[in-house]
Amino acid sequence: MRFVPRLIWCILGVFLMGSLYAQEKRPKKAFVNGYIKEMITFNDLRDSTLVDNLIHNRLNFRWYPSDELRVYGALRSRLFIGETTKLLGDDFVDFIEYDTYFFDLSWTIYNEGSFMLHTMIDRLYLEWLHNDISLKVGRQRINWGINTVWNPNDIFNAYSYFDFDYEERPGTDAIRLEYFTGVNSSLDVAVSLPGETMGLDGREINTLSAALMYKTNQWNYDFQFLAGYSRENWVLGAGWAGNLGSASLKGEMSYFMPVEETEFDPKAFVGTISIEHSIKNLNYNVSYLFNSAGPKELGAEGLLLLSSRSLTAKNLSPYKHSAFIQASYQIHPLVRGGMGVMLFPPNKAIFLSPFVTWNVFQDFDIDFIVQGFYGEDFATGSFRALSVSYFLRGKWSF
Repeated sequence: MRFVPRLIWCILGVFLMGSLYAQEKRPKKAFVNGYIKEMITFNDLRDSTLVDNLIHNRLNFRWYPSDELRVYGALRSRLFIGETTKLLGDDFVDFIEYDTYFFDLSWTIYNEGSFMLHTMIDRLYLEWLHNDISLKVGRQRINWGINTVWNPNDIFNAYSYFDFDYEERPGTDAIRLEYFTGVNSSLDVAVSLPGETMGLDGREINTLSAALMYKTNQWNYDFQFLAGYSRENWVLGAGWAGNLGSASLKGEMSYFMPVEETEFDPKAFVGTISIEHSIKNLNYNVSYLFNSAGPKELGAEGLLLLSSRSLTAKNLSPYKHSAFIQASYQIHPLVRGGMGVMLFPPNKAIFLSPFVTWNVFQDFDIDFIVQGFYGEDFATGSFRALSVSYFLRGKWSF
């Protein structure tokens, strides 16, 4: 067992070396930055409490070999230590390693008992710029979403609101060509390489996506329109963003038509609208999501699917109606606190997430976040907390 603590020190040494390297002098056209995060988690389940620890390091690389050519890369390394890792064993490894990328660029370096070290390259692409054209090839994030919480237009790389520790959000192995037709307009074509995932019916689904998006600006509003193919569905979509008085008004919608319609993959209209506003030190966001394929009534079991790995632009929520309200207040110039609430009417299910962020000093923050899922107990039928997780995180950026 002497190997385990020795391994931990080696890992921390690698993380530290990467951080120190970022501070050294570097060539003018090459840049390195990133962060190190330490997060302690208390998972209060119905019958037990699990304590876990996560050390998370990210290194971002940029290289500009010429005025027209750019290279981007990012390495994400995580060391999991705790009871969840030990309890789930290989199932935990499968969960962490799961992705729909075409290329396998993730590795489990060590997995024994309560310890698991996983690293992956989640960005690696080449960008060519020439006049009004941008061509990107490789692992990248294609950000077609507009709203803060739900993005029906994000057909290439949908993300989960509950995965707050992944600020960069997932990407995709793709080729993307952008042509800027004017100051406020562009034509965007993207094709992702096919991977495989499992559908709700246990059937393998090809994750190939190819679509065209046009962006323009009219009446001081940004509009976007998309058409294409995604995960064995034809898709049409649109979105907008602008101001409504002193507030920000955003919306997205997509209509999905499966190549072969089944009970588990029907036609679906997914639409969301949100209003964001600031009053002095108070910021708030109100959002609503409609999913025509969601059942009219779904119990607390739907909460278990909210942060599942099967999340797509077509399946952002298992419920037909989802509402989100978040308010945050600047308590002090260095401290911000708030609360996020997610409701799923008329179902008896709710998500609560209070949070506090403290900017201790430049480049170092401490966050305290709670994620609570509440619903009807399967056994007793009473309304109660099904799962509550407490996160204490420190982040040093360099």
